[in-house]
Amino acid sequence: MLRTWATLAITVILGTLVVGIPHAGAIPLGQQISNGDFGNDATPSLTSWTTSGTANARPSTDALNASGGNAGFNTFFASSFAALGDTAGDISGTPFAGTHSISQTFILPAISGTYNLTISFRTVFDGEGQNNQLDTFRASLNAISLLSQSSLTLPTCGPLASCASTQLAQNAFSQTLVDLLPGTYTLKFELVEQNGNASNTAAGIDSVSVIANSSVPEPSSLLLLMGAAFVGVSLLARRARGKMSR
Repeated sequence: MLRTWATLAITVILGTLVVGIPHAGAIPLGQQISNGDFGNDATPSLTSWTTSGTANARPSTDALNASGGNAGFNTFFASSFAALGDTAGDISGTPFAGTHSISQTFILPAISGTYNLTISFRTVFDGEGQNNQLDTFRASLNAISLLSQSSLTLPTCGPLASCASTQLAQNAFSQTLVDLLPGTYTLKFELVEQNGNASNTAAGIDSVSVIANSSVPEPSSLLLLMGAAFVGVSLLARRARGKMSR
């Protein structure tokens, strides 16, 4: 009987070395955003994005990206990008007011754990800011604010090539949100322009990415092995008692 216990103990120890210590299983869900690059220079596109107000996709060679001063983005983008608050040409074009946005919704499936999201993108915000007119460009995930920028720091002259540029840029923005519950999430970029043309602005967005992963408990191989070992001990003990009673 002692030999049997010793054999089972060795089995459990060797099994532990083979299967390893119990650990949480990582579940990489990967990219949650479709068309985060907004197509390419040949075919700019807002496919997969929900739009409101004035929103469009532009090639990197578009006037809005090439204009100097604070009439454009001064070649900030090297590839296609999304534009908010401008129908065509540079920032001096219409519209002068309104709320403009793009958004995309994704679902984090139900699990016993929580999620971590790494959110990254490139944005630029430019135009004019004067007469206390306040335009705001912001990015959010549901009720979580990722960035918020105000036109009050922009030049007080019109969006012209002769006006000095003081673009507000979030170059290579990246943030990791931890312990998010399963559910539906919406990533949104929004430009709010006040009435009148005293603070005409535009915003550009590119390289949008949301990487999701999580850790959830998984069955412990070690506990399963030990359970099997104790079942084996019980069977052997019963067999031994049967032989002794004969």
